[in-house]
Amino acid sequence: MNAKHERSFEEAADLVLHAEAANRYLNELCAACADGDKSAARRYLREAISELDIARALLRTGL
Repeated sequence: MNAKHERSFEEAADLVLHAEAANRYLNELCAACADGDKSAARRYLREAISELDIARALLRTGL
């Protein structure tokens, strides 16, 4: 495999890590909502959005 393909796989793995992190934050958001903790819910929502923005930016660069 050439260097370009290796880099693409590394970037794809990075994208997956950010998507998984967003998923964890969304699960925490659900738990915070169930507990009625608005402050935590907002925090987890901001974190999830941040992770998804990073993943989207990685996609836009074309991996």
